[in-house]
Amino acid sequence: MMRRLLSLVGVLALLVVLCPDDATAQATNVATHQLSLVRQTAFVGPNGTFTVEVATGDLPANSKLNLVIYNAITSRSRLDRTIAGEQLGSALFSTPSTAITANSASTTLPLPINDQWPAPEGGTVLSTSGVYPVLIEATAANGSRLDSIVTHLLRLPSVTTPTAPLALAITVVVDAPLNVSPDGSPELSAAEILRANDQFRIMSSFATTPLTLAATPFVVQALADAGNSSARPNSQFRQTLSRPYVPIDSGSLMAGGRGSLIEQEYTAADAILAAAFEAAPDHETMVLDPSVSPAALDQLAKMGTRSVVLQSSQLRSSIVTDESSVLTNRFLIEGESGTSFAAMANDDTTSSRFVMTSDPILGAHHALAELMMLHEEQPGANRGVAVTIPAATDTAAFTEFLTGLSTATGAPSGSLGNSVIQPVTLDEVFTRTGIATASQKPIVRDWTSNEPTELGTYGTLLEQAQWNLLGLRSLLPEGNELIAPIERTVLASAETTLTLGDREAILSNADAQLDSLTSAISLPTSQKVTLTSSSGKIPLVITNTLPVEALVQITVSSPKLEFPEGTTYEIVLSPSSTTRTDIAVTTRASGAFPLDVEIASSGGGLLVASSRIDVRSTAISGFGLFVSILAGLFLLVWWGRHFRHTRRARALVAADEPSPTSGG
Repeated sequence: MMRRLLSLVGVLALLVVLCPDDATAQATNVATHQLSLVRQTAFVGPNGTFTVEVATGDLPANSKLNLVIYNAITSRSRLDRTIAGEQLGSALFSTPSTAITANSASTTLPLPINDQWPAPEGGTVLSTSGVYPVLIEATAANGSRLDSIVTHLLRLPSVTTPTAPLALAITVVVDAPLNVSPDGSPELSAAEILRANDQFRIMSSFATTPLTLAATPFVVQALADAGNSSARPNSQFRQTLSRPYVPIDSGSLMAGGRGSLIEQEYTAADAILAAAFEAAPDHETMVLDPSVSPAALDQLAKMGTRSVVLQSSQLRSSIVTDESSVLTNRFLIEGESGTSFAAMANDDTTSSRFVMTSDPILGAHHALAELMMLHEEQPGANRGVAVTIPAATDTAAFTEFLTGLSTATGAPSGSLGNSVIQPVTLDEVFTRTGIATASQKPIVRDWTSNEPTELGTYGTLLEQAQWNLLGLRSLLPEGNELIAPIERTVLASAETTLTLGDREAILSNADAQLDSLTSAISLPTSQKVTLTSSSGKIPLVITNTLPVEALVQITVSSPKLEFPEGTTYEIVLSPSSTTRTDIAVTTRASGAFPLDVEIASSGGGLLVASSRIDVRSTAISGFGLFVSILAGLFLLVWWGRHFRHTRRARALVAADEPSPTSGG
């Protein structure tokens, strides 16, 4: 068991369901075989025919193929070894060698079986149901092995054998890493859009197979923008989970004080999913990624989450003692505040099979073998399992796996058996699966999450962007359609695969979008006003070219003007119009001085525009008029006294002057 655990831990780095890049990198590191699986009978009835078709690659025309079947295995740990080509056990039967036909790309190998003797021609007897390793081997003309692959024959119980099928909840992740364009806008490549389209198309072709959809809303929006409508599921057989707008590191956001962004991510995302799928996504049940900390889980609880699926690797110790029981039963986990959640462990091993091999068809059948083996280990009613199909899964593997689920009765083999797997939605697996107990009480399991990382400068930039959005909403209360693209750009900056530089570029793009809106509200760049009295009104003209009304706050200031109605007030600007408002002022002095005007969002959170008005006052204040009158009176008195003094002086001069005659 410990060896299996170590193997499982090694797989988890590529399993991170919401991080497809890692999984892709792992898959490409696996050596490519010349032999590869083209198709295979998924489940075989008691008297059916197991058929495999293999691509022979560059094998020489004189090569031969044979198929060897081995005794059934009894544990998942043994299954793990046989998938690796080890510990196959004792051979039961080998088909006659089949020559590879020249110019043929593939070869088909049939293996008929019976549930009792005599054996069918060219086949063997498998008297009991189970998982049987099958070796497909290519040999050269001299008998040396050229290549081989190992798959498994899944022999079903007979229809008369009482069997409680394992309830299987398949969650399909549709996600893709973001690209950042030169102008800083987040986008998906054409290849990623095509891939997402293929995933939805495949799900649509299996419309009656119950599935749970975990689609990244950014990807869904990109498909909608591209005019693709394939994302709309059949609501009868689909459960759609609420998701953040992009994959986020919830624990780090909580630790960095930006927990409000988590709720914003889900709120914006819900609107996108509801529009695309014509139904609101489910908040009650969530598939968690390892970044969700206990504190972040409590945040999800505020949005209605009550049931969660977490990776089996996140469970402490219990996975070591009884892996199969842990996977097939419900249990409880707790958030930071002690809130309890119904929980199931994702079957990480099965999920990993989709991305652990370069042969996608073979990987799909390895996953089916894991599930049947889990049923064999944990028979009985009220058993269920949750499996997430990673976003990096090859579409061929996805198709093959769903094909297997849709033929779980073994009908394609020509013989019906009792199904050991029954697909259900995620909500259904919680209601149909028994809860693990100890001393007649539900088991509460300890769980781990990733250690949070520092947000650094991104946290500061994100905080400012969030404040700007708050200001913009108060500025344009009816402008959600204008604000939503900016909000989504800010939300996209939290995507987990982005570098700090990418995040800064995206937030800069959001700032540019915001500026383009606020610049639509403007003041005259140059304005001169003359006041001819000590009180008056200064006209202020504000232009709003936006198609929605704007609620603005006007703030005025000046060193030599007083504002009897206050320095701050709010008005509504009608859409696509010019609005005039008058500013009441008084002045005690004449001269020229500035009047500064600022336009901000309601509440003043976001500065929109500013201007300076040149004011010239020619009015004389009451005090100035009083001084002028006094000066005038003083001047008048002085002039009168001066006039009288001058006349008297002249009269005296005239009386003292001698007569011309007396001087003779």
